[in-house]
Amino acid sequence: MSDYLAWQVVVNGGDSILEALELEARYQISFWDALVIQAAQAAGTDVLYSEDLSDGQRYGSVKIKNPSKS
Repeated sequence: MSDYLAWQVVVNGGDSILEALELEARYQISFWDALVIQAAQAAGTDVLYSEDLSDGQRYGSVKIKNPSKS
């Protein structure tokens, strides 16, 4: 359980919602996917693991990796 305490928590505020809306419009993705990507960017994440987004797609500084693909 203590391993989880090392994870950074990103809190969604007004600015993060606006940034997610910009990502949604720019990349034509759902708002919820955009919000996840925005949180990853805010946390300084380089790779975001997702089965829902396109493997290898880059959203700004975040690259999508599908964990079920080799």
